[in-house]
Amino acid sequence: MLKKVVALLVFMVFLTLIVIPTAAASYDPRIFSEALGKLEASGKLSNDEITYAFVDLNQIESDGTVTAAVYESVYEYKTINQYEKITPQTPEACTNKLTRFVFELTNRYRPETSLAIQIHYDDLTVSVWTHGEYKNQAMLAFVSGIPDCLNSEPYSRDSDSKDENSGSWVDDYSPEAIGTDPVESFQVTQITTFKINNTSYTSTVITENDELEEANTMDIEPYIKNDRTYVPVRYLAYALGVSEGGISWDGKAQRVGIFKGENNIALTIGSNAMLASGKTVIMDVAPEITKGRTMLPARWVAEALGAEVEWDKKTGEVTIKQGL
Repeated sequence: MLKKVVALLVFMVFLTLIVIPTAAASYDPRIFSEALGKLEASGKLSNDEITYAFVDLNQIESDGTVTAAVYESVYEYKTINQYEKITPQTPEACTNKLTRFVFELTNRYRPETSLAIQIHYDDLTVSVWTHGEYKNQAMLAFVSGIPDCLNSEPYSRDSDSKDENSGSWVDDYSPEAIGTDPVESFQVTQITTFKINNTSYTSTVITENDELEEANTMDIEPYIKNDRTYVPVRYLAYALGVSEGGISWDGKAQRVGIFKGENNIALTIGSNAMLASGKTVIMDVAPEITKGRTMLPARWVAEALGAEVEWDKKTGEVTIKQGL
């Protein structure tokens, strides 16, 4: 495996020489190669010199799910992020995008820090290593940028039209955006805020060192009934990190299902009984159909899928906090 990684490192140096020769000239790839060799010999996934990420693409084509595990320090502390709102695509398309993303991060983080990537075609996974002064910041940039990377066109830097990439999604994961503060967690969190009687809502992805907010619009507004906030199923599912493929509807039985990893729930229109991972939970309200849309009680559904819910009576806002 080491020979493949070293070969890729050499290729990355060549690419960097084309893009930013001054940065590449001051970086010695042999240091990274030697560090990778020591890591492999130790039998560990990470150590105090190298942080490691393992990306699983086996479910990307079927339901738009990608899992990334990060290992840090000699103790191999592990953090898992599961991204479930990714556009379904082939693993080959993903590896192309991720490779370009890693190359661009390398261009931006050198000379203090560098990255390496290896594609495992046999089991549809990707390995990424970071090394150097800001190795954890670079790894945070990579893992938090996976959704944007895979939901965008493959990144390219056109030397003849540099302005094309100005303000692109990659800029949000640059060293300037991530900063140099110590990274205490690689957990990526999504916070979604709905407002009663308003079709607009915001979705904010938060990492230890960064915060990205996006405004969105629904085709029906949330409302309050029997002291409970009702939100349309599709947008509630998105707020919980569930992809389109994780939502099912049985018109005959009037039943909606939501699937997120090992957790799944099923609710029936007009019934206050919710099936949550095989167990029946009795709610104090029931799902209903309004203006042709399935509306679900936000707190019951969100908490059943492991999210935190906050209600601000003064502003009429319900906030859902979900680890991705």
